[in-house]
Amino acid sequence: MSTGLLVALGLVAAYLMGSLSGSLLLARAFGRADPRSSGSGNAGATNALRTGGRGYGAAVLVFDLVKGVVAALLVPALLGLGFAAALACGAAAVIGHVYPVFFGFRGGKGAATLIGVLLALLPGALLLGLAVWIATLVASGYVGLATLLGMVGVSLATLFAPAAGLAAKVFVIVMTALIFYTHRENIQRLRAGTENRFERVMLRRRR
Repeated sequence: MSTGLLVALGLVAAYLMGSLSGSLLLARAFGRADPRSSGSGNAGATNALRTGGRGYGAAVLVFDLVKGVVAALLVPALLGLGFAAALACGAAAVIGHVYPVFFGFRGGKGAATLIGVLLALLPGALLLGLAVWIATLVASGYVGLATLLGMVGVSLATLFAPAAGLAAKVFVIVMTALIFYTHRENIQRLRAGTENRFERVMLRRRR
């Protein structure tokens, strides 16, 4: 089988894996309704936490993160693909999470699955991104803002890393653009001052 065909097969497999939405597949097991019908209206871990509680939210987070790891590591390994193709498979999984073919192309915002991909392929950049995410979250209480700035941290760590190749740099630029796009409503709410806060995680809570 040609390399091009193997890459195409890997991309399709990774996309289908990404389309397995954790919040929608686990909703029945946790006795929850479709999370897209309440809260922010998306099928991500944060909305699962808001609408279904900690157990449900944590399970969705782990599910979506693990599928990112599997899509970026296992799928390319089984097909004998290289690092650049693995990044492409990871991107396909994130796109599948955002636009899941099994659930009417209405999924989550891609952050948890992308974390799984970064953990598998770019762990150093992820470390900086998580540090920025935690610092932003405890300072502001805004998960969306923390996610956006965390991805900026991932991008900077990759773009300025001497060992990072072109494929990795293109990957983080495209994924950062996608995360900003999927969080466009969060950006609008932040500008309007109506974004929801998780004040429980803030170091200095409002009184």
